[in-house]
Formats: sequence, structure tokens, C-alpha cells
Amino acid sequence: MSDFHDNVLFGRKYRVIVSDINGIGMDISALRCTFHIEKSLSETPNYSEIVLYNLSAQTENSIIKEGAKIILEAGYQNQQYGLIFSGDIVQPLRGKEDNTTYTLTLISQDGDLFYNKGIINASFRAGQTTRDILENMTKQSSNALELGQISENLSQTALPRGKALFGLTRDYFRQIAKSEQAAFYINHNKIEFVKAMDLPTNEVIKLNSKSGLIGMSEQTEEGIQATCLLNPLLDLNKMVSIDFSSIQRQKVDKENGVKNIEGFGIFKIIKLTHKGDTRGDEWYTEFTAVAQTGAVPVTGNCMR
Repeated sequence: MSDFHDNVLFGRKYRVIVSDINGIGMDISALRCTFHIEKSLSETPNYSEIVLYNLSAQTENSIIKEGAKIILEAGYQNQQYGLIFSGDIVQPLRGKEDNTTYTLTLISQDGDLFYNKGIINASFRAGQTTRDILENMTKQSSNALELGQISENLSQTALPRGKALFGLTRDYFRQIAKSEQAAFYINHNKIEFVKAMDLPTNEVIKLNSKSGLIGMSEQTEEGIQATCLLNPLLDLNKMVSIDFSSIQRQKVDKENGVKNIEGFGIFKIIKLTHKGDTRGDEWYTEFTAVAQTGAVPVTGNCMR
């Protein structure tokens, strides 16, 4: 595997790796790529469109026939740099921008095989808690993923009798999430199960004009929306600190008056978009965040 590819544009740094079902990777970072990544605190799989430019015919054919997973790392040299997307390749699309520019667009979803094809066929004994069931379902599902963060505020009620499960694993995760008033989502091939009341366990990232914040953030019905230079440290359920003076307040509602911004300037990210062009201008992260203990989405629709 080759060394990281360092882009001369504004000190950007990135790496793109496509691998087959056996995990054998191909580093294609030396070529131009553009990307659009959408992530949210809902069960809908995180989604990416990564466009690769002017691949050799051999490399393109290899990716189309054997490419199964894609990893994208991005950021800046000597600054924030890291993983921004990892997922299953759902569809490769050949394209052509002009007579000399050929493209291969890889549409991918994080945990797609688990979400759309993961099957559970198992029995659980009496006395198991919600946490026990989540852990065992994750281990016993086909196309299994790792289990990431599990809320510490789950019900401690134990199964009164044994229970058999058979069907799509995601359906049982959804049922438990609904009963627990929680959200489950997949991020970087890990299943996360969280509740709005959960306190942050990670460092609060301070954003201002000196750390990459672009323009004024805006107050919305959900919370706030903001844009900054691409930052891989920003991710779902991470906490950010933005000074109130940097937030454009929402217009007054004639019936409900002015809606206050809660959270003492500390917000939790519930939606996130990374946009980039390794040879162009775009290199941004856009996000929606709510007050620290704000509500999180609990439903979603699969792409297929």
C-alpha cells in the first residue's frame, strides 16, 4: 500500500482505498476524486458518492468487478486528518464529462450488507437484558458489524421468558430502539445505540473563525446549521462549541415569538455532510446540531 497522497492545494491531505471482499486494498489516491458524504443519527445508512477521474482501463475494470468496500480519509497536513467514510460499494457507474475526462462514480453505504441482508436466527434465554440482547444479536447476525457505543440509560428489565428471533436484524434493532425511545445508526461499520439523555463521552470541539468555521451559523427549527473547513473530528453524536455571537438567530414567529437557542453554546451533531474535490475548491463540512440533550431521529428508510 502506498504512502499517503499529499495534495498541494491548501495543504490538503487524503487517501482513497478500494478493497475486494477479502480485504485486499488498492490505493488510488494519486488520481483526482470528488466526494459527497451524507450522515445522520438515523437508521438510514450513511451514504457517499465518490467520483474517481481518469482511471486506467485495467484499474476501472478491476474496481467494477471486484470492488466491495471503500475507505476515504481526508483533512489537512499537520492538522486534523482521519477517516470520514467507510462503506460497502452498492453501485459503480461509468461516466464521461468530456472527450478526455472519464469518471467512475462509486455509490456506497455504510453497513449496507448488514442493513439490507443481515439475518438473525437465534434464541435468547430468560433473564437477558436489553444490552445483552443487543450484544448477542450483533454477534449472531449474518453480515455482522461491530457494536459501538451502547447507551448507559437502557431499561434494566429482563426477559421474563425465552424468545426466538428470525428475520432482518435491523427490524429487531428498530423495535428495541422504539421501545427504548432511542436511536440506532451505523457509523464506520459500527452499530451505535444512543438516547437523547446520554451525556457526551468525547471532547467538545470548539469552532470559531480561527479553527475553520465559515461565516455565521444559522438557527433552525432543529437547532443550528454551520459550515467549516473539512474536519474529520466532526462526526455524528460529537459535541461542538460555538459562541452565540457567531449564530444568526431565526426570524421571529408571529405566533410563538422568538425561539431561544439552548445548550449554553454546546451542541450535539445529528446530521453531517462532507464535500470535497481533491483538485478543486470544495473542502467543507456542513452539519446540523441540537442542544446537548436534544432529540435525535429514530426512524429512517433504506436506499433499496
